[in-house]
This record gives sequence, structure tokens and C-alpha cells, in this order.
Amino acid sequence: MGAWGTGPFDNDEALDLFLDLEDAEPEHAAVRLRDVLRVAAEDESFLEAPAANEAIAAAAVVAFSYSHTDPTGNPRVARWLTERAPALGAEDGVLAARAIERVCGEHSEWVELWSDAGLESEARAVAMRLQQTLAAPQP
Repeated sequence: MGAWGTGPFDNDEALDLFLDLEDAEPEHAAVRLRDVLRVAAEDESFLEAPAANEAIAAAAVVAFSYSHTDPTGNPRVARWLTERAPALGAEDGVLAARAIERVCGEHSEWVELWSDAGLESEARAVAMRLQQTLAAPQP
């Protein structure tokens, strides 16, 4: 996995997803985000790291739509979130939460790779902060 940190956009797959989102119209970006989240949330087979990395990034975008605070630590992503992020709703939050559960679950290469790197606790903490944001009551 090409990763340089445990943040939602600190890996190659997440940045590739961001580049797709950045160039898309907001409606198309929302569809792309939902597709990524569904792959992680609904596939019961072994979850490969690229799909898991995309799902964490997509969940971070949904979490931003809930909290309007930047969960990414990436200035370019933060600017896009502020200026062009798609409108997302409660159903997207539920899907994002399910995707995070799956990414952090048993049959996930994401967990294995972070464990092998000695950073599983740090990576899980990032995922759990997103999960907490998604679980917070919405106004």
C-alpha cells in the first residue's frame, strides 16, 4: 500500500479517488462516493486494501458533510470539501458507518497491513473518529 500516514487521504488510492471527485460535478461526485462506500459495506468477501482505503476517504467526505470540520489534514482536499463537496444526507452517513465497520473488521487487508506496519491502533483511531462524527445527531 502506498501510504505515508494513517489519515483518510494519506495513501495513493484515496488521492486517486479525490482526483476523480475534484474533477466531477457535485452530483457525480456523490454517486462515486456512494459506489465506493457500497463496495466496502456490502461485499462480504475479503476486502482488499485499495477498496478499504477508498472507503475510508469516502467516509471522511461524508463525515465532513456532517460536521463541517476537516477530517483529512490535506489542504487541497479541505478546500474542495469547503467549496465543492456534494450534498450528502443521513442515508450516506449510515452507508459510510457500515463501510468503516467492514474496513475495520475481520476480513480486511486494511487491518492486516496496518497491523504489520505496527500502526493498527493509530489507523483504527482515525476510523473511529470518523465513525463518531457519523454517529453524532444531526441538526
